[in-house]
This record gives sequence, C-alpha cells and structure tokens, in this order.
Amino acid sequence: MLPKIAAAAVALSALSANALATDLPTRKSAPATQPTLSACTESEGIPTDAFGFTTGSDVADLGSFGPSLTYGGTFGARSGRSNAHGAQLQGSYGLFPCFEIGPYLLGGYTNASAGGISANSSNNGAGVEMKYRLLGRDLHGIGLTVVLDPSVNRTDPDGAGRFTTFNTGIRLFADKTLVPGKLYAALNLSQDMTWAGPAPYGRSSTLTASGSVAWQVVDGLYVSGEVRHLRRYNDLGFGNEAGYATFAGPGIYWQATKQLALSAAYNIQVAGKAKGEPRNLDLTNFSQHPVKVKAAYSF
Repeated sequence: MLPKIAAAAVALSALSANALATDLPTRKSAPATQPTLSACTESEGIPTDAFGFTTGSDVADLGSFGPSLTYGGTFGARSGRSNAHGAQLQGSYGLFPCFEIGPYLLGGYTNASAGGISANSSNNGAGVEMKYRLLGRDLHGIGLTVVLDPSVNRTDPDGAGRFTTFNTGIRLFADKTLVPGKLYAALNLSQDMTWAGPAPYGRSSTLTASGSVAWQVVDGLYVSGEVRHLRRYNDLGFGNEAGYATFAGPGIYWQATKQLALSAAYNIQVAGKAKGEPRNLDLTNFSQHPVKVKAAYSF
C-alpha cells in the first residue's frame, strides 16, 4: 500500500510542477513501517497436529475459523475385552489476538466385558477449549500457550442408569524450531480433574507430561515420534495415586491442500503399574493401545 501512495504522490508533484511552471521542493516518501513482532505472529508456522497426541503452541489467527473432526480409540485390557471409540466435532475461532476459542461436541461407545459380564456404555457431551498464546518463537525462542478446557459428559452404562461427568483440563503447550523448515520439538503438561457419578461425586485426576519431535520430510508432510507419561489419582491433587503408565509411538501429519489437513497417531503402553496390581503395565486405569485420527479444515 505504501509504494502505491508514494507513486501517487510523485505523479501529483510532477503535475503541479508543470501547471505552476516553478520548481517545488522535493518531498521524500515516509519509510516503510516494519511489522511489529508479537507472540501471535511467526515467520514460520508449525502445525499444532504435527506432533501426534502432543500439541503445538500455535493458535488461530484473529478472525479465522476452522472445523475439525477427531476419532479417538483405545484398545487392550488385562482380562476380558475393552474397546472404546469416541468422536469430537470442534470449531476453532480466533476471537482476539493470541486467543482461540474452540467449542466442541463429543460422543462415544465402550464395548467391554470382564469375567463374562458385559460392561458396555455410551456417552455424549460438550465442552469449550480456550487457548491463549503467552510466548512466540520469533520473539522469545519458544512458543508457549496456556489452555483451559472444561467439559461435561453424560454416560449411560448398560443396566446401571445414567450419570454425569464434569471435567476441567488445565494445560501448557510449548514448542520450538530446532532446524528451520525441517525439525521441531514440542512439550505438553496437563492436569485433568474429573467429578463423576451421582452426588456425592467421585473425584479423580490425571497428570500428563509428553514430548515429541516432528520432522518435515517434504513440504507439508511431517512424521513424529513421542513419549507420554500419565499418572492417575483418586482425588483432585497428587496424594492418592491409583497408577501410572508410559506410552510411546509414531505420528503423521499431511497438509493435503491449503485448507485440509489430515493427521494420525498411535501409542503403545511400554511401562506402567496399577496400585495393588503385581503385574507390569497399568491396564486398570489406562488402555494398552490408544489411536487418534483427525481431519481439520481452515477457511
């Protein structure tokens, strides 16, 4: 815009000189304004879904909107059968600079049995994810985003009546460029607090720490490897541990078109222990094989 204004000014000056037949002092054009760096602007964006289950720090640009559909599945139990399938439909919008809001709907089904007794259940609910970018990679060397994610779920176990689950997630998403255009790293830390069942509600929480490295193989195609450690507690704090598990696995992200992105991730539980359980792996509080597949579209 500035070059066009400068060109127009020069043309008007020439016309005035011819009309008045006199020499006018030359006026220099104003220097171009440099863009102001902030936590919201980056010279190189990193896709938030390029790290598998771990999430990058970027947030939606001001005024931009994008829907996404995510499938999440968990498989594997100590004995019997436990397969859970869930879907989340979300719309993310850049409401303010550095601030993204993402309301969502979710639903799922669990097919489980133990000792020949069925424990199937279905659930549905809604929530809203709110993300605020605190630090930017260009300005501070790392990207850092804080997230608040409250949700409510209605669960209907076969033959046991419905009950309500309230969940509040508090998270930190950080990422960093290791090799521009090629290699990136992300770290996540989150605490999910849950109130479940009819009143008085049972209380539990899950602490998750994860790290992932993503490599851009070719333009728009990323492969990743991550490690996640989860600890389950039978209260909202950290005083009554129920078990822990460590997961590892690969992920892939493909920017199929300018608007459409597809991603998938798989983890396997490689270590863990449930309280009171002598065998390795915690298959009481966690599953052995989590899977995630996501399609996201941006306008």
